Amino acid sequence: MRLPKSRLVTVAAVAGTACALAAGGAALANPTTGWTKSAPAIPHVFTNATPALASYELNNQFGTFVAWKGQRDNNIMYRARYHGKWTAIGTLPGAHSSLGPAAALYTDARGKPAEFVTWRALHTNTIFYATGEIGAKKIFWTKPRSIAVKGDKLAFSDTGPAVLFPLNAPNARVIVAWRGPGHHVRYELGTPGTGKNARLFSFTSSAWISGNTSLSKTTTSTTPALAEVIGSNGNGTIYVFWKADGSGKAISYASTTDSKTTGLGGGKYLPWTLLGGVPHASSTSGPAASDTSVHGTGPLLLVYKGPGGENIRWQTLSGGVWSGYSFVNGHDNKTTISPALLNKTMATVSPTSSGAIFLHGFLG
Repeated sequence: MRLPKSRLVTVAAVAGTACALAAGGAALANPTTGWTKSAPAIPHVFTNATPALASYELNNQFGTFVAWKGQRDNNIMYRARYHGKWTAIGTLPGAHSSLGPAAALYTDARGKPAEFVTWRALHTNTIFYATGEIGAKKIFWTKPRSIAVKGDKLAFSDTGPAVLFPLNAPNARVIVAWRGPGHHVRYELGTPGTGKNARLFSFTSSAWISGNTSLSKTTTSTTPALAEVIGSNGNGTIYVFWKADGSGKAISYASTTDSKTTGLGGGKYLPWTLLGGVPHASSTSGPAASDTSVHGTGPLLLVYKGPGGENIRWQTLSGGVWSGYSFVNGHDNKTTISPALLNKTMATVSPTSSGAIFLHGFLG
């Protein structure tokens, strides 16, 4: 069984976490930590959309991969920080969008570390993806391909997608989520191919993330967020977070199980449990979420632009309890665009015309 590269990153890149499934009305705890005071800008990188953060791996050493939409064009570009140094800026061939991409590291079917990047196409609402095997001097990309299965008229979006490789899923199975027609929070499951298609994925038909009741609550006005935590028993819990549709600002969430023995199972669709709203969390844009712990003891971290102004808020989920919200401290801690999050690293875009991307470190 090939585990996704994210399983290996849990120790090397401060990933992995564990926390109990929380009900929407869980009690609040006071946050006890904060963020680094300095927030360095990524050199020569500028955007006007939410960037993507993913792990990066070369020669069994880990770093950070950043992808973004150009500030003055619609190209998808990328750069990685490895051994404390930034690589040259690259352009993903054939990838164009007016919105930010999403990215994740995985081990492909040929056993090599690769980046999976997905985005909404520039002139259509089609969601595309490309995979790139990481080489010593460059990343080798496939041609862009649509995730839509023939005949699926709901695998389209007017916002950017989110992506996650479940930690327990065999064969690097992937989840892509987005805001679909009717503003539904939708997703697809992708399985890697074999032979000449080893770098490509085959996808299921899309489905609406919903429970058995209150289906109207699983609608959003922007891009959802995906994250996973691993419990002490080895079973994972996958979370999806979304901002309320329309004029609502609340952040709601749902979960599904990632079994340590069977992964997501063999079915086309996942059973989701609606968990209500994150206590006191509200935003005018999409949230970002990630695990944070080295040893899988929690917490899960949620960051988002607040319901007014340019301040960034954060909350944690640990032991089934949500913390109250606090503000991200330090320099360059404001944004008008949704943040991105990878473990304890958050990327924000300057609210000024500079379009600089700043990296913040969580101290939890």
